[in-house]
Amino acid sequence: MGLLPNDMDDVIGKVLAGEASVQEQQRLNAWIGASEANRAYYESLKTIFEKAASSDVNVTFDTDAAWNKLKARIEDEKTVSLQQRTYTTTIWVRIAAGVAIFFGVVYFLNNPISTTQQPKALISTTMPVQDTLPDGSTAYLNKASELIYHYDTKTKSRKVKLKGEAYFSVKHDEAKPFLIEADDIRVRDIGTEFNLKAYPEKDTIEILVTEGEVQFYTLYDSGLYLKAGQRAIYSKRNKIFQRIEKPDTNILAYKTKVFSFNNTDLKSVVALLNEVYNVKIVLANKKLFDCRLTANYKEDDPAIIAEVIAETMNLTLIRKGEELILDGDGCASSQ
Repeated sequence: MGLLPNDMDDVIGKVLAGEASVQEQQRLNAWIGASEANRAYYESLKTIFEKAASSDVNVTFDTDAAWNKLKARIEDEKTVSLQQRTYTTTIWVRIAAGVAIFFGVVYFLNNPISTTQQPKALISTTMPVQDTLPDGSTAYLNKASELIYHYDTKTKSRKVKLKGEAYFSVKHDEAKPFLIEADDIRVRDIGTEFNLKAYPEKDTIEILVTEGEVQFYTLYDSGLYLKAGQRAIYSKRNKIFQRIEKPDTNILAYKTKVFSFNNTDLKSVVALLNEVYNVKIVLANKKLFDCRLTANYKEDDPAIIAEVIAETMNLTLIRKGEELILDGDGCASSQ
């Protein structure tokens, strides 16, 4: 691993605490992707952070306790070997601050929190992650997303703060509603499955319900009630809810790796594959942009999909480093 950038410790601390900006998250993603050593270093810090945040302790907003607890965890992790660590003291001070911020978020969500159940934080960087929440519900996070979950003893509700995109499968419990907060939006349900896309830098928040029923609303507007198969967006700029009648068959592709294209232009096809798989498929010339493709794919390997597209459309697939290049004169067979 190369020398750590001067302020990368601050960025890591913010990301682990859920306080990073989109730009900081993207910068960390790029740094992690630059080498396996960087990734291993980040994962080591993340593991220790999560252990510190999930240890048995009555949850109150006490920064001194958070710091003392983290120091104890660091002692337990002395066997971890990391290279070129002239900045060790600094980074752990930053992570300690991150733990304090983490408990500060909990304090903000429920003031004060009297439950002994610990909050749970999930963070995805360059790849999606899936985990089970303390109540038995599951969350599948798209890349560059994060959430914090906790149980509110005052309102007897399960609360999640989301930045990014996630698919939720909520465990049924009529006595304990499941509430998600994402910017201005709230999503409330009892037990269902739905996808919520709420990246802070985007102007809209989008939801698709696959099972059950949810309320899609804000603190100032009762919003919409949505059932299975229904989709809606909320404009953060205009404060308006809108039902979307036109289905998006690929909205869950990041989770299912299932794609359905119906007379779709090749430029859009490639863009979606690149986004879902975090790869670089390139169209060699603009003549290919508007070629139309009608096909269905279910595949974990984007290279195989690219090969099938090339064969279907009489194109040539060229592998150049990490790029997959589709080249050809036109679209001999696109449907």
